[in-house]
Amino acid sequence: MARTETFTRRTLALAFASLVGTWLAPARAAELPIFDAHIHYSHDAWEVVPTADVIALMRKAGLKRALVSSSNDDGTQKLYAAAPDLVIPSLRPYRMRGEISSWVRDPSVAAHVEERLRRYRYAAIGEFHLYGADADLPVPRRLVQLAGEHRLILHAHSDADAVERIFAQDPQAKVLWAHSGFDRPQQVREMLRKHRNLYSDLAYRSDMGAGGRVDPDWLEAFREFPERFMVGTDTFTPERLHFIPEHANYSRGWLAALPGALAERIAWKNGEDFVGPVWDASRARPIVQATADSCAALRQGGVQGERLESAAAVVVYRLRPAPIRVGQPFAVDLTACAKSPGGELRELRVDAQMPDHRHGMNYAPKIATTGDGRYSAEGLVFHMPGRWQLIFEARVDGSGERLTTDLVLR
Repeated sequence: MARTETFTRRTLALAFASLVGTWLAPARAAELPIFDAHIHYSHDAWEVVPTADVIALMRKAGLKRALVSSSNDDGTQKLYAAAPDLVIPSLRPYRMRGEISSWVRDPSVAAHVEERLRRYRYAAIGEFHLYGADADLPVPRRLVQLAGEHRLILHAHSDADAVERIFAQDPQAKVLWAHSGFDRPQQVREMLRKHRNLYSDLAYRSDMGAGGRVDPDWLEAFREFPERFMVGTDTFTPERLHFIPEHANYSRGWLAALPGALAERIAWKNGEDFVGPVWDASRARPIVQATADSCAALRQGGVQGERLESAAAVVVYRLRPAPIRVGQPFAVDLTACAKSPGGELRELRVDAQMPDHRHGMNYAPKIATTGDGRYSAEGLVFHMPGRWQLIFEARVDGSGERLTTDLVLR
C-alpha cells in the first residue's frame, strides 16, 4: 500500500505540475510586452482611424514600442507627436501609395528623403519595396548612402537578391528584412549567416505554427539566431490598424511555445536592442545648425523676439498667434544657438507645464527646423487658465540646458 500510495502521490504531483505549467505558460505569454517592428499609418488611414484611436489600440495591445512608417511621412509624425514614448519613426520614401513601384526611378524621391532627414529624426529608412537589380539604380543607391550617412536602419521589403546588392553597396549597412523576405526559414538562416547586420521581422507571416507549437524549421532558425528576429503587424490597409491587439495576442500565442528567454527576445528585446540604440543616437545627433553669421547675430541681439539665455544656449522666440488663449492651439517660432562660437547645439525640445499644479500639457508638440538655426514647435495647447511655464531644453555638446519663461493665462 505504501508503495502504491507513494506512486499515486508522485503521479498526481507530476500531473499537477504539468497542468500548472500549461496554465502558467499562456499567462506568462499574455504578459509579454511586444515591440512591433512593422506599423504603417498612411494617408488613407488618417480620417478613417483617428490618431488617438491608433495610439489607444497600440496601448491596448501591450506594445512596448513600435517602428512606424507611413505614406506620406505626415502619418508617422502624427503618431510620434501623440505618443513619443511609444512611437519610433521610420521614413518611408513614398509620398503616396502609388509610388510603391515607381519610386526606384523617380529622382524626386531622393530629394524628398533628404529634405525630411533635415527636418526630423528617424531610426530607419523604409519600409520600401525593392527587388533584384533595381537595388542598383541611382535612387535606391542614394537611399543606402543616406542611411549610412545618418547611421540609420534600412527596412527593406525585398527579395534576397536585393538584400545582397544593398550589402554589396554598403557592407556596414543595418538591414531589417521585412517579412523575412517571405522566404523559407532555411533560406532566411543562410542569409543571416552571411550578413551579421541583417535582422528579420516576421510581419504578416502565418507559418509560425499553430496549436501551441512552432514550426520546427522556424524553431531551428530562432535557436541559431535568437537575437535577429522580431514581430510586426504590417498595417498596410486602414482596417488592419484594428488588428494590432489581435496580432499582438497571436504573436504571444506562438511565442508561448518557446523557452521564456527566447520568447522575450523575439517579442521585444531584439527590437529594443537593434532599433532602440539607433533611435537614441539619431535623436542625439546635431540638428540643422545655424550659420556662424546667424548665430553671431543672435548672440549680439540682432534677432527680434523674447530672449532667453543659459550658460551654454541662447533662444529667441515668438508665439503664434499671440496672445495665447485657453484651449486654442498655438506655435512657437524660435531661433536657437550655442552661446559660445565653438559650441554645437545637438538637440532641442519644447514643452510646457503648470508648476503650481505639477502637470503638463495634454498634447505633445512637434518641432521642425526651417533651416539656419530656426525652428517651429507646432501643436501646443494650454487647456486651463493660470501660470504656465514654457520650457526649452537644449543639449549643447555634452551638457543639458533648460531655459524657461512664465506665461499667465487669464
